[in-house]
Amino acid sequence: MKIGIVGTGGVARRHLAVLTRISDTVLVGHVSQAPGRADAQAAEWGGGAFTDVEELLAHARPDAVWVCVTPDRHGPLEGSLIAHGVPFFVEKPLAVDVLTAETIAARIESTGLITGVGYKFRALDTLPHLRELLQQTPPRMVLGAWHAALPSPPWWRSAARSGGQLVEQATHLVDLARCLVGEGEVVSAIFGRWPRTDVSDSDVPDVSAALLRFITPDGSVPGLFSATCLLEGSQAIHLQLVCEGRVLTLSERSLIIETGRDRSELANEADPFKVEDRAFLAAVRQQDPRLVLSSYADALKTQRLCCAIRDSV
Repeated sequence: MKIGIVGTGGVARRHLAVLTRISDTVLVGHVSQAPGRADAQAAEWGGGAFTDVEELLAHARPDAVWVCVTPDRHGPLEGSLIAHGVPFFVEKPLAVDVLTAETIAARIESTGLITGVGYKFRALDTLPHLRELLQQTPPRMVLGAWHAALPSPPWWRSAARSGGQLVEQATHLVDLARCLVGEGEVVSAIFGRWPRTDVSDSDVPDVSAALLRFITPDGSVPGLFSATCLLEGSQAIHLQLVCEGRVLTLSERSLIIETGRDRSELANEADPFKVEDRAFLAAVRQQDPRLVLSSYADALKTQRLCCAIRDSV
């Protein structure tokens, strides 16, 4: 299968590290608007270098494309891929807004094109065990925390380009809560921002807190999500589910089960990028969208919820 990749940032490299190790795939092209970046990536990983997706499609003719760009660049890229009938895997978030994502989703639905979205927490190998535990003791409260440092790329600290921390980062936790608990709605949210000496041009909130309500068959479950980019590194990136008799904490590293007296931990062994990429490739090969871990239509629900949190303030 011939693979193209749009974007040359860190997340693109994570996917490249997976795709180049799959024996029956070949990288045929890299796209970047930045002079030299596509050339450098192509020299390292193989394939050609292109300045736009139309050029990639015309000359390299990929069978599938990975879209790993900043949130503000979505729309035309996906439009070209849909028009040419090329399946694509797109990194979260779907856009900085809802309208762009809804427009793309409508075009995907009308064509039946196979697409996938990079919500990597859905690929954790402890997730099936977590679901079994929730069958035994349903969740009664959801706590999500994304407490980390301000990412270094300049685009991230511009709300117009990234959408802010809840839309660009904590979306992983909101998406996971939707998958495990039920559809959510915003009750209230509050943000805080102060002048920063390290990045004077930042206009994204330094801290965010949101109270949500998740609808389940036996009632509503409260959810509290907090995010901050004020730290020097990652202090907490996890989703906690408070159940009767225990708290279940899922992070990219492990699943922790605590009762207040006892504690056990089950490590995540598989690389979630490898799991989600292989699932998408299988879906394209077999023309079976059910094999994708996160469909565009389902990811749109997460996009709507995260934007509703941000826009409710």
